[in-house]
Amino acid sequence: MTTPAHTGPSPSGGGPAPSPDLDDLTADIGDRIRAERQHRGWSQAHLATLASVTKKYVGLAEAGHTTLPVVRLAQLCHGLGMPMSDLLSDQWVMPERKAARVLTPRQVQVLAEARTGVPLSRIAVRVGMSRESVSARLSEAYRVLDVAYLPRGGRREAAVRVAVERGLLDPAVLDDAA
Repeated sequence: MTTPAHTGPSPSGGGPAPSPDLDDLTADIGDRIRAERQHRGWSQAHLATLASVTKKYVGLAEAGHTTLPVVRLAQLCHGLGMPMSDLLSDQWVMPERKAARVLTPRQVQVLAEARTGVPLSRIAVRVGMSRESVSARLSEAYRVLDVAYLPRGGRREAAVRVAVERGLLDPAVLDDAA
């Protein structure tokens, strides 16, 4: 008769170690992914782009609503710029969130005007700046809001949405600019 194999250390001295609660484990990994993303000041869409997954998948992973195949976990870790072993380590520590970078009053003004999609030359007239200055302010705002990587056609709308989500742009300013 053969003796059954043990599958790991036994805390009580007899029998295999208990299996981890998989729901708890996926929730913990999701929390870690969210903390790492937020530490970098990124949106879910930005991480999704870097990781070559959808924004919806990032959201599901962060919420612990999906089991993460190793390939997807590797993609998310690659997008975060960190090894999987660091994310899964017992020594992992929740990073401090970056201080929210703020928009200057001029960037807020230009972004509020730009949300309508009008040409930069018209925005320049409205805010009393040169077209080049308006362009520079928008480019700075896109970098602060981490949307500079988006195609030109979607940057303005994404910048306004992210600025409102982060509390850097008051929705009332948008109503005033209309």
